[in-house]
Amino acid sequence: MQKSEPKEGYEYDASKRALASRYESVKLRLGFIDGTLVPIAFSLILLFSGASTQLSRLLSTTVSSYWVSLGLYLIIFIVLLTVVEAPFSFYSGFIVDHRFSLSTQNVKGWFLDEVKGLGVEVVFAVLAGAILYYLIRTTPLWWIVAAVIFAAFSIFLSTILPYVILPIFYKVTPISDEQLKAELVQMSERMGVKNIDRVLVADESSKSVRANAFFSGVGKSKAIVLFDTLLNNFTRREIATVVAHELGHYVNKDIWKEAATSGLFLIPPFFIADYALRAGSSSLGFTGIADPAGIPLIITVLIGMNFALQPFTNGIARLVERRADEFGLRAANDPTAQASAERRLADLSLSVDTPNKLVEYLFYTHPPSSKRIQLAERWRETEANPESLQKSKYTSASPANQP
Repeated sequence: MQKSEPKEGYEYDASKRALASRYESVKLRLGFIDGTLVPIAFSLILLFSGASTQLSRLLSTTVSSYWVSLGLYLIIFIVLLTVVEAPFSFYSGFIVDHRFSLSTQNVKGWFLDEVKGLGVEVVFAVLAGAILYYLIRTTPLWWIVAAVIFAAFSIFLSTILPYVILPIFYKVTPISDEQLKAELVQMSERMGVKNIDRVLVADESSKSVRANAFFSGVGKSKAIVLFDTLLNNFTRREIATVVAHELGHYVNKDIWKEAATSGLFLIPPFFIADYALRAGSSSLGFTGIADPAGIPLIITVLIGMNFALQPFTNGIARLVERRADEFGLRAANDPTAQASAERRLADLSLSVDTPNKLVEYLFYTHPPSSKRIQLAERWRETEANPESLQKSKYTSASPANQP
């Protein structure tokens, strides 16, 4: 049977709207357990049982190098935490997503991704831990310097993402639709984004039905990355609006702003961690604040403070996303397709279009689809130029996966 082509003017699927609220309720509870409760409980057990200090002593007497013992401690901590979290991660990321028909992975694929993720996490954790503990050993103001360094590090990660990290988890290939590539690059250049050297496609369909795109890079090396689920299920007009939104993040310098914001929000938890290390070092059996045995204490403070600050960081993130939506409307000049894309994205990911206000305030990093659609509709009525809309090359009705 030939696959039907996506049609213009997508409307919500009522059955998926009913599923979305159930899915959100389950994922929010599991996210809190897996992302906050379990790692904090695990870290506190290590601290107050004495297991953390015993492990640190064992490593320091086994190897002569402080830095090797620190690295080994971090590896053991991350592996053990991953094992403890595994049942929750599997239930949330595999069982629940299959139950709601979002995941397309088999158990082997899911497990392989988890192993790859653990490897990447270990590499970056050891690097970050070495930097952090070097600063702890060398300056009493480590909590300020560390926040600045880690903010800069987030920019570095964004730059290497499509070239180094993404291929670990996805099969990434150059886009085969040369016409769509030319249109997206032309739109980007028209909005002031030059030197796009790659338009790539990631095989998200091997993992889930979710669709997305992102823009990455700084300087003279930039890439647009599209999920194949976006190409297969969205029209050209809708794809253009999704990419235009991502371009907005680049033009608005959101990578730099978000790095600065994340650095700023790292200062309070790092400061509290410094205070906790100094105040509790002797009672917890540490040899000093630079004892690797204090890692669970730092982790507890970071995760706890991240959860406490979430309403503020998420509020800032929603403002950033709204500005990118506004940019997308100007760049693609197609509010009808932008609203259609939001409905289609919401149905594919089972996101709630009109969430509870408190839930939105506490947990949403993006405006819900209802607000994004309202923005597009208001823009069409007050800002859009009808003549330019008629002339836009993105008003073609041909779907993205047609030649």
